[in-house]
Formats: sequence, C-alpha cells, structure tokens
Amino acid sequence: MTNRRLLLLGILALCGWLTGQVAAPLFAQPKEDNAKPQTAADEERQLDIRYAQAYLRLVEATLDKYQETNRRQPNIIRRGVIQALQESVREAQDRIKLAESDDAHDAEIYVSGAEATLRAAEESLRKAQAANAQRPGTIGAQEIARLNAEIELGKVRIEKARHLSAESPLSNVRFEIEQLREQVRELRLIVALLRDRN
Repeated sequence: MTNRRLLLLGILALCGWLTGQVAAPLFAQPKEDNAKPQTAADEERQLDIRYAQAYLRLVEATLDKYQETNRRQPNIIRRGVIQALQESVREAQDRIKLAESDDAHDAEIYVSGAEATLRAAEESLRKAQAANAQRPGTIGAQEIARLNAEIELGKVRIEKARHLSAESPLSNVRFEIEQLREQVRELRLIVALLRDRN
C-alpha cells in the first residue's frame, strides 16, 4: 500500500511539474510596477525572468515540503524523488540565468536536464547490477536491457542537446516538445500499471 502511495505521490509531482512547464505561461500576471519596458523584446525578456523566478520558488518549496516530510517520517519520500526535485531546482536556476542572458538558445538547459536524466538511468542500472551481484536473477535480463537502452537514449539526448545551440529556435521548441511527449508516455504507462494493480 505504501509503495502505491509513494508512486502516486511521484506521479503527482511529475504532473505538477509538467503542468507548470506547459500551462503556467498562460496564467502569468501582468507587471505590477509602473515602469514599462521600452520594447516588446524587453517586456518579453522581463516576463521570462519573472516566470523563471516564480517557477524556481515553486520547485524549491516542493523540495522543502518533501524534505520536511522525510525529517518527520524518514524515507517516506524516496531518495530518487528528492534527487529529481534537486535536479529540477538546478534546472530552474539555470533557466533564470538563461533568461537574464542575451543567449537565445536553451541548449545549456537541455544539456543539464539530459545529463541529469542520464545520471538517474546510470544509477538505476548500477543498483540493478548490485542487486544481481548480491543475489543473481533478482533483476531480470529484460529490465537490465531496458535500463541499458535508457542509458543509450540518454547519451544521444545529451548529444542532441549540445547540438541545439547551432540549430534554429524552432529546433529547440521541437526538442522540448518531444521531451514532454516522452514524459507523458511514461506517465501513461505508470497510470496503466497502477490501474492494473487495483
């Protein structure tokens, strides 16, 4: 029962993150002070910075909440969820730097996110191999193959992210949309597995 609740909590956190990434720009508040940017580009840049700062505050607050939960009841929130939130905080901080800079490409953000995903996949494989070394057959060959495929995809994702700095802004958008599609597919699979267990 506890594993289901933890998995559901992880899914809800990921859904909240996805919602923030996709829907939050629609709800951006108008600028409160009377100083108007001189150009539309200045206004857009200021809005991007404010949005990135607001998103960072949300992710930091979520991380603080889960860490506090673990302080009250140790290991309620799994280490992987905490690490994913810590990576989200780093990515959000990078987004602020990017919004404040004159660079029009998100390549650095994509590289950072791709590297974080690869590290998580490598850690999962390391744990699986350690479990099999301790007790052969604990993790099946199919799961080991899936983890290796995830690592291979992660390496290609990093290469693609590094290449984005030389590509058009439209390529950057397409890359991010594909990342969101992959995450949605993973969420659908998790939801289907949860439904099957009930």
